[in-house]
Amino acid sequence: MPKNWNIKALHHFIKSGILAGFAGVLLKLLLTGDMLLYIAPHLMLYVDIAVCGLVIMTAFQIYVAFLSLKKNVVVCDCGHDHSHSHSHSHSHEPSRSSWLHVGIYSLFIFPLILATILPNTALAGSMAQGKGMNVSGISAKGKDGPVELVSMKGGVDPAVQNMFKTNVYNRDYAKLGMRLYNQEMIEMKDQWFIEKLQAINTFVDNFQGKSIKITGFVYREEGLPASQFIIGRMAMTHCIADISPYGIITETPDAGQYPNDTWLTITGTIDHTEYHGQKVMKINIEQIEPAVANAVPYVYPDWNFASEL
Repeated sequence: MPKNWNIKALHHFIKSGILAGFAGVLLKLLLTGDMLLYIAPHLMLYVDIAVCGLVIMTAFQIYVAFLSLKKNVVVCDCGHDHSHSHSHSHSHEPSRSSWLHVGIYSLFIFPLILATILPNTALAGSMAQGKGMNVSGISAKGKDGPVELVSMKGGVDPAVQNMFKTNVYNRDYAKLGMRLYNQEMIEMKDQWFIEKLQAINTFVDNFQGKSIKITGFVYREEGLPASQFIIGRMAMTHCIADISPYGIITETPDAGQYPNDTWLTITGTIDHTEYHGQKVMKINIEQIEPAVANAVPYVYPDWNFASEL
């Protein structure tokens, strides 16, 4: 077997290993559910397709690697016939620079090593230090403008409907607000967490004294009184790169005994306060219980939530 065939075979096997490594890492993240620590659920289909593509590419590369042990294999689209023996004006030989190969392969191998040895962990309150906590929900457009009554499927009490008159931009949040207003206990669950936060803050005066329950992590920032902390959640739109913290200001005399990043379940009543010159909701705490974060502790915006109201 010619020596240069051995070198080519080695390169093919290294490429096979790299492809297999990436396929294996993605497959492990999918099987363990840890992929949701990095991307939102609506993108999972694309990851499934990517894994299938990597598996096919790996199988083909392994086939080429073993085939190259027996004969010279050239995989290219240059249009030349490589079955004949006379010389070409171009070459498919690997570069003779070993350091160049080491550098190129390291660009792929190093991330694989990191993905293997580093733990998969969710981001918590410490992330909010850099981005700042959003306590009002998604920014609403067109706060000014003519207000009108908002109708709901199945009808609504006219008195409640009159309380939630709004402009066209906040119509969907008014519908959600009316639904929440009619609940004995407002529970800030994962579904529609951000939308509920926006609805309550948009019509915060209507919710004064209403009971509310929320689970999240403790977060503090400069300027908050000693009796207050923010109970927050991390929200992901598409992937870990766009993650943002959302939360609610809470108040209790013994707030100082709960460290940052501690997960709590809080029950209380809705009030309001000023936050950076903006009127936002506040929870007067009545009960605090320790809580455990979900394996995937993120919440996700639902741009089509109004279709379910």
